[in-house]
Amino acid sequence: MSAVLTILKKELRVYAVSPLAYVFFGVFLFLAGVFFYLGIALTGEASLRVMLGNVAVSLLFVLPMVTMRHFAEEQRAGTLELLMTAPISMPTLIVGKWLASMALCLVMLLGTLLFPAILAYYGDPDWGVIITSYVGLVCCCAAFCAAGLFTSSLTNDQVAAGMGGIVILMPFWLIGSAGAIVGEEHQRLLDQIALLPHLRSFTRGVLDTADLAYFVGFTFIFLFLTYRTLESRRWR
Repeated sequence: MSAVLTILKKELRVYAVSPLAYVFFGVFLFLAGVFFYLGIALTGEASLRVMLGNVAVSLLFVLPMVTMRHFAEEQRAGTLELLMTAPISMPTLIVGKWLASMALCLVMLLGTLLFPAILAYYGDPDWGVIITSYVGLVCCCAAFCAAGLFTSSLTNDQVAAGMGGIVILMPFWLIGSAGAIVGEEHQRLLDQIALLPHLRSFTRGVLDTADLAYFVGFTFIFLFLTYRTLESRRWR
């Protein structure tokens, strides 16, 4: 555990002095504000549903860019080999970097709590739906950060790693809307694979263990793929 915390603190210090982290944070909050305004202006309802749904889309694009440097930069700088020979296990290294990405993501989500506070000041929002929606967004953060770490482990090019993360995540997001193409029978199968149907349950105020299990499994699979990728480099 102490090794995980050491890696976590190191990565957080890197984020703290990185201009890109502040740029991504600012862009994310700006987009959240735009979605908040549009959600109220277009629907005429004091609701966060439009904002929270689009915030998830924003995270899909932002988080792979946040995680792109983790292993890609280590490979470019030649420090990954040193980490592999250090007295820490590969899972410890991966979990530490993943937790650092999650910490930054949680800070970004904390910034959006301004909008529920505004709704609470002027009206009476459904706090149950808001809470489950934020649980869903945290689950998305976990999954997106894991996918971003995986693509970062594949290359020493940070931009390629970031774009690769988006490319991997987009199909999981889009296939949830493919019913008109594949038909209803196949759509039920795709809904089990796609990210969006599982997120929708949270935004409707439903906390389903099946949806939680989906995101836990999604996160674990990509962290495991990251582990396998890095382990294969150890023996080259």
